[in-house]
Amino acid sequence: MQPFDLTSGDQILNLNATANNVNGMSLSVRTDHGTRVQAWRPAPTVTGDGRFFCHGYALGTFGAHNYTVWGGFLPQVLADEYQALGRIDLARNVASRDVLVWWLGSSDAYHSAVVEQPVTLPSGVLDQTQTVVSSKTGTGALWKGLMVEDVKQQYRSAAYIGIYRRNA
Repeated sequence: MQPFDLTSGDQILNLNATANNVNGMSLSVRTDHGTRVQAWRPAPTVTGDGRFFCHGYALGTFGAHNYTVWGGFLPQVLADEYQALGRIDLARNVASRDVLVWWLGSSDAYHSAVVEQPVTLPSGVLDQTQTVVSSKTGTGALWKGLMVEDVKQQYRSAAYIGIYRRNA
């Protein structure tokens, strides 16, 4: 993802956009391929973990650029900047910093998390009861050191969980 830059055609779309009742603004930003997507930036008065939500954390866009990609635009970001490794129950060679995405359907990215310490079963697939992730719900507190299985309990409505690796 590219930094927000008004001189490169990025735009402020809405000065009064809230995310989970937290004040901020909606932006037009660019993926590394130049595709326009929308993101949320917190108001300057917002502090702590309320400044970003799961996609901003998982993609690293909050840390790098102070914005979080809206969920409806996450599929485009993944298509432009990530390699799909497959579904969580089938993917192999999962590594630290890979991103897990909970999907309600084929285009509705419901939640995302970061793999911190992957543990694999003898078959080579991820052991969801022992793999450690970091995650957050909306603008709530950042959770570190959770097992994938515990996060899955929070997002039971998901149709499936995909695993993604950032392109080099």
